Amino acid sequence: MYILDSSKYFSKQNCVEITGMPASGKTTFVRQLMDENSNTINVNGILPKNNLWRQFKKIMYAFLLFLRFPSLFLKDTKIIISSKQNSYKNLYSVLTNWYLIIYQYKKYSSGKAIYLWDQGLFQGIWSIYYSSSSNFNYKYLLEDKTLPQTVYLTDADDLELIFRSNKRKDNNRLDYNNKEEIINGREAMEKTINVMQKLGYQKTTDRSFKEV
Repeated sequence: MYILDSSKYFSKQNCVEITGMPASGKTTFVRQLMDENSNTINVNGILPKNNLWRQFKKIMYAFLLFLRFPSLFLKDTKIIISSKQNSYKNLYSVLTNWYLIIYQYKKYSSGKAIYLWDQGLFQGIWSIYYSSSSNFNYKYLLEDKTLPQTVYLTDADDLELIFRSNKRKDNNRLDYNNKEEIINGREAMEKTINVMQKLGYQKTTDRSFKEV
């Protein structure tokens, strides 16, 4: 577990992210935290399960984000494009996921509830790194964002990830039957953790967080 300790980046105590490799147990951990803590909301669980409707919501949120925060929208788009995604499909996926995350933070980070993300800012950073062929300015990308005060990391060994992935009905971003993709995924996660540490996140063994 990581806690943000920084005077430069703004964070909220009631924003909690769970990040990790696909099929590493993020959604399961969200459910566990919801069972252990009252007044929690699974932000990603609010999204529709149907893929077509989900894509429509992503596009709609991207449009709303552009209308409300055009300079932020254009800045983030330019930075993500600079990462040189390895296909137009991945570029679309990374951009729409990022717009969704930012819109969700704008919409759900206020109030007294504890908001849980298993597809939050740092999972978005992982996704950018995973299919990029160039470095990007992550500090500029995150400097005007509300960051989660608490980030949990989930993980499992390669065999367990392959087993879980094959049992899942939905498609992972990463093909675990391809060893090279597993290597790329883990390298992207190492870069993501490095980003967190440079922003001021400190590792702790205390896995609890305070109710707000």
